[in-house]
Amino acid sequence: MVALIVISLFTFLFLQAEESPSIYQRMDRNNSTDKIAEVNKDWAYSGVAGETKSEYASSISRILPVFEADHALQISPNSFPLIAIKLDTYLAPGIQTSRNLLDSILDWLNTRGYEKKDIVLFDREKDGLKEAGFISEELGTLYNGYRVLHSLDEDYFMDGWFHDSPLPPTSFDRAKYILKFPAEPKRRQLEERKSYLPALLFKDAFWINLAVPMDDVFLGVDGAAANISLGSVNNYGRFLQKKTMAPATVAEIMAIPEIWEKRIFSILDFSNYQVANGQRFDSKYTEKQNRFYLSRNPFSLDFIAWKTINSMREKRKLSRRELNNSLLFRYAQELGLGVVRNTQVKYFE
Repeated sequence: MVALIVISLFTFLFLQAEESPSIYQRMDRNNSTDKIAEVNKDWAYSGVAGETKSEYASSISRILPVFEADHALQISPNSFPLIAIKLDTYLAPGIQTSRNLLDSILDWLNTRGYEKKDIVLFDREKDGLKEAGFISEELGTLYNGYRVLHSLDEDYFMDGWFHDSPLPPTSFDRAKYILKFPAEPKRRQLEERKSYLPALLFKDAFWINLAVPMDDVFLGVDGAAANISLGSVNNYGRFLQKKTMAPATVAEIMAIPEIWEKRIFSILDFSNYQVANGQRFDSKYTEKQNRFYLSRNPFSLDFIAWKTINSMREKRKLSRRELNNSLLFRYAQELGLGVVRNTQVKYFE
């Protein structure tokens, strides 16, 4: 059982990001890299996103060797024998992980010696995966030969691993547990508190996270951190519209050592993102930018997304999301998951 991590709301005041602007570096193929251990910062890497796989692939092939050098790691079957790739398809086909981006990542992993049996693709909702084109009734749960896992599979969740929250369940979840345990009220009450987590994250797999950014009034930004946490659990609906519990739950799940220590990298793809009316797809508020951002720290990516979305909201004459009102980054910092204002970006053209 995963112990609930207690968050203190009053540990310290969160500093304004604008007071410590990030340093941006333009990179070419021959640039040397800075070692993160020497400078105590989180790096993010930005490449060109496009409408074809080749555009993604060009950036991926240049960024990942620099990423490996900066972090003193090598992505190979010897270091990371099994890789689970988290997709973002809940709002597909309006907002979803790009198939071109995924294909580029899979091709690059293949050059590093990975076989199809060494990689699993996963997301919570079967319907989303179907709408996004990753599975189909004809081809089953394989995407170009790679296994695709969703929450209806019996081995998606694992009984011993869950996040325990005192927050009341939704009426839908409560009704489901009443039907499942009609004569066991005590067991039902225990189950109502549990948010089961994907077994892949606790077994042998290391994870890659391919998310799409979206404005969210409760989280501040629905991006990389939310995709791998709330985007994976069974009863995510109980947290979505809670301004305190939603970001707290994201940070608590991410801080579980068995999850945090097995991250490889996350990507936020801005080729199609949403700047308002979150938690549903709304084409009126979608924007396009031919960039994606990669980082080992998903909260660093969410901070970049927060700034990008806020800038676009101002251009559209929408209200500004104040950083001090977004608890996501404060909770992450309090739990030792990074100081997002220290994030610096290397751009690859």
